Amino acid sequence: MDAGAMFARMEPDSDDELISSIAPDVMKCLGRCGFFEKLDGLLSPEDNSIPAQGCDGTYKLSESILIAARFERAELDDIFAVLQSKGGFCDCEVLYNVAETSRMKANYWRARAAGQTALAPHKPHSRPN
Repeated sequence: MDAGAMFARMEPDSDDELISSIAPDVMKCLGRCGFFEKLDGLLSPEDNSIPAQGCDGTYKLSESILIAARFERAELDDIFAVLQSKGGFCDCEVLYNVAETSRMKANYWRARAAGQTALAPHKPHSRPN
C-alpha cells in the first residue's frame, strides 16, 4: 500500500495543525544535520575568497543540502512547509527569518548599522497564500 493511499488529503486547517505539530521535530532534524550552517556557508561563505551563491527566490540550495543529508524527496514538502510557517519562503529567507543566527543576517545588519545600503539578496517574489 502506498503512502498516498494511507492518508486522506487534509483540509487547510488540518494542514496548519500538522505543520505546527511537526515543526519542533523538523527543526531538530535540520539542526542536527547542520542544515542552517551549510546554507549559510553557500550564501555567505566564511572564506571571502569563495564567491557567495545568490538566492534565486527558490529552495534550490536548501533542496541540494537536504538531499545530500539523505532526506527523502517526500520529506521535503513537510520541511518546506515548516520553513514557510516560520517565514522562510526561499533560501535567503530561511537564514533571515528561520535560523537563529547566520553570517548572512549579521552581515546585512552590520552594513545597515554602518550606514551602507544593504543589498536585497534577490528580487522579491510572490508568496503562497
